[in-house]
Amino acid sequence: MALFDDNLAQEVVRLLQRRYQSLGAALGVADTSIPLQQGNGLSPLQRDLRLLIGIANGEFQRTPERVQQAELALTCLQELLLGNALQSRAPFPEDFWRSDMGILFSRVRWWISVDDLITISNAAALAFGANTQANRMRIVRAIDNGILSSFPDPSVANPQQNKRVLRSQVERLGEQRRLPAIE
Repeated sequence: MALFDDNLAQEVVRLLQRRYQSLGAALGVADTSIPLQQGNGLSPLQRDLRLLIGIANGEFQRTPERVQQAELALTCLQELLLGNALQSRAPFPEDFWRSDMGILFSRVRWWISVDDLITISNAAALAFGANTQANRMRIVRAIDNGILSSFPDPSVANPQQNKRVLRSQVERLGEQRRLPAIE
């Protein structure tokens, strides 16, 4: 039996429709109804959700093309869920990761980035040269400030130990730290 089904996709679509309607009302747009379906019967969002649900349910083999499609779909979904008019980055709230949508997001992120996700301790050592408490706190602050993205490891039950970050972001943070100061 699949872990996720079309009910989750419908929930996401309803959530985004409500947001769209509230923005339309605030802007004074009279008709905020949008067609959900296009010529092939599914909107781009619905196609993306179908792909993400299939990946989370283990229905797809990992290929470079599929990973690229999943990354694009996941990025689009994240921008729709967290996007704002200021174009600033917002983190997911902590309770998001305990919802079906959060679990779906986490499973797909792991499927996409399984070789690129590292622990907070590894990130501290990679970015700052040593795995010390102070450096781990620097990584946590970078997550809290939106500089690094974190994702829960679905295989670790303890929420204090299940955060993972993307190696590429940590490497970038380490490189920025080594840049000479601009005067």
